[in-house]
Amino acid sequence: MKKYQAIIFDLGNVVINISFDKIFEYWAKMSGRDANELKQKFEFDEMYQQFERGEVKSFTYRKYISEKLELYLSDDEFDNGWNNIYLNVAPGIVRLLRDLKFWFRLIALTNTNEIHIQKWKLKYASLLSNFEKVFCSSEIGARKPEKKAYEIVLQYLKLEPNSVVLLDDSSKNVNTASDIGIKGVLVKSHNQIIDELKKLGIL
Repeated sequence: MKKYQAIIFDLGNVVINISFDKIFEYWAKMSGRDANELKQKFEFDEMYQQFERGEVKSFTYRKYISEKLELYLSDDEFDNGWNNIYLNVAPGIVRLLRDLKFWFRLIALTNTNEIHIQKWKLKYASLLSNFEKVFCSSEIGARKPEKKAYEIVLQYLKLEPNSVVLLDDSSKNVNTASDIGIKGVLVKSHNQIIDELKKLGIL
């Protein structure tokens, strides 16, 4: 039996390229404000984390950010800006997923929220079909690097941690995975993913 049986992929900047700067650029355009000013006022704070765990609903988070940034937009303008984060599919990833899915169980585990989900699940539907299952933090009530997020995935897979690989662009997320026995790989580029998977005997 092969050593690894499943690979967990982070989505943002691993499978799909994203840029938070695009959010502030859109909001600035719609409001006549300065994008850098909006960016400086924005924080990935506890409310943001609660939103990603599904503990806070969209209307509450919109109101919170609008007041914090003194940003007064319609719900559609807010959401269009919030979803402006998504760019192109990471080069080479489609072929990689198609090659891997014949030999390994492919899972996605992403920190996300209910506004973003409405966008990327449709925009990248074809790409996402390569995954056996997609776990969203706001749907499972836990976000990386919390151990609970990984434990939920492992419970679904019914596999021991040492038979699973995680590909993620966050060192905190990779470190937590490693702490519980998952082989964590910190993603820096697509070519580096290929090199790391070759070292692990996966490619």
